[in-house]
Amino acid sequence: MKRICVFCGSSSGAKPEYAQAAKRLGSVLVERRLGLVYGGGNVGLMGQIANAVIEQGGEVIGVIPRGLLERRVALTGLSDLRVVGSMHERKAVMAELADGFIALPGGLGTLEEFFEVWTWAQLGLHQKPCGLLNICDYYAPLIALLERLVAEGFLADAHRSMVMVKNQPEALLDQFDQYRAPVVDKAAWALQLGQI
Repeated sequence: MKRICVFCGSSSGAKPEYAQAAKRLGSVLVERRLGLVYGGGNVGLMGQIANAVIEQGGEVIGVIPRGLLERRVALTGLSDLRVVGSMHERKAVMAELADGFIALPGGLGTLEEFFEVWTWAQLGLHQKPCGLLNICDYYAPLIALLERLVAEGFLADAHRSMVMVKNQPEALLDQFDQYRAPVVDKAAWALQLGQI
């Protein structure tokens, strides 16, 4: 792995632990000589992680739609800032540049971006690891929902296992190093559930 894409809030959230975790993840990426790919912003957890990597001499690639750039929310001093035409293009470029995906706490955009790259993995469009950095149990309700999806037959257990969950960045990146994408035959899975 050369670069990790991090999805996270453009807000810092309600707890100081979220910003601390963003900075810590940035430090760990630099320690492991991994570049950061992120949304290019200078605010919230986005700005926290990017600045942590920059301050320690690491590589930071920001990908930002032109509309956000014009609102002056882009961080300066990045190794590379890619300006794209749309949010759709942003996600595609970020996915192409990264070798794995981590979601820190965040809002709708964070969830949407993470779910899209996970869906691409489920469809076999990439074999890159996806993980949730579960700071202060932020993602506990989401994890419970994912287990419900499996129990109710809407998500194969093998697809659920594609998402790794840890509360420490070192542990999550260690799992990334060992990750091998599962192969799931969706027709066989549906047959097993009695849907065919």
